[in-house]
Amino acid sequence: MADGEDRTHPTRQEQWAIAGHGIEARLDRIVLPEVRNAASTAALAMGAGLGLAEFVFTSWSPWIHSNPAPGLMVQIGPFRDTGFVYAALWGVALSAALAGRWAVGRATLLILVLLATVSPYFLASPSGVWSVDRATLFLLSTCAVVAALGRPHRSHHTSAAAVGWALLGALSYVSTSDLSEWLSSRSIWNGNLYAWYATGVLELAAIGLALARYWRAAFTIVLSLAPYVGALSFNRLRGYVGDSGSVTFLAVPLLVGLLLLFLHSSGRLELPPAPSRRTFP
Repeated sequence: MADGEDRTHPTRQEQWAIAGHGIEARLDRIVLPEVRNAASTAALAMGAGLGLAEFVFTSWSPWIHSNPAPGLMVQIGPFRDTGFVYAALWGVALSAALAGRWAVGRATLLILVLLATVSPYFLASPSGVWSVDRATLFLLSTCAVVAALGRPHRSHHTSAAAVGWALLGALSYVSTSDLSEWLSSRSIWNGNLYAWYATGVLELAAIGLALARYWRAAFTIVLSLAPYVGALSFNRLRGYVGDSGSVTFLAVPLLVGLLLLFLHSSGRLELPPAPSRRTFP
């Protein structure tokens, strides 16, 4: 500390540590830390997995051996859009989380969000380098925001979950697109009806857990689903994606759950305690 070393001011590292603890304390008043960290893990896995799937199926597409849009697209080496950049950033963030260097991971995700926000405007020319489609960029950005709010678990389960999301993303592309036609395989949202059903089932599970007063599990599911439902709602309103199931059925329960989470975390809402575990002699 500064006093023990006869210093009048903390070092730069100590200042960053103090600022970090202050931010963590404020976040704890918005979202319970145990919920925030679990949802951060889920969002990190989702973003890393879907970022990898987007890279393989649209940015790289190694089974297509020539420029699929000559005269309109400028390839970056073998890559057909900027998806390789986001896949690399997600890889760095995931590696940083598993290595216990989450400050690096958070900084990487901040860079990702900034790039996803500005790159579509700089790469808007129809005859140049193509950006990842905006619908997918918004999903990756919301995943990054939720992931950065907490501290992901350092576990092989996090890596396994990222692989699982990559496989789900691959299934979405393969089941809805003709991979020989690159332009028709650009949007992961073509297969979002499967995700819509899965999200509905998870929300029903969260409602059941809440009715049983297992608040932590219910809130974790709600916050983990926020990136997908938020991105789906935004993209539907902006007309980036077509209607695949009613967004309202997913958005309303999620908003109610998030409101309860924020009120409870801030101390404004007292919820019934979780049932105590039974002990047997």
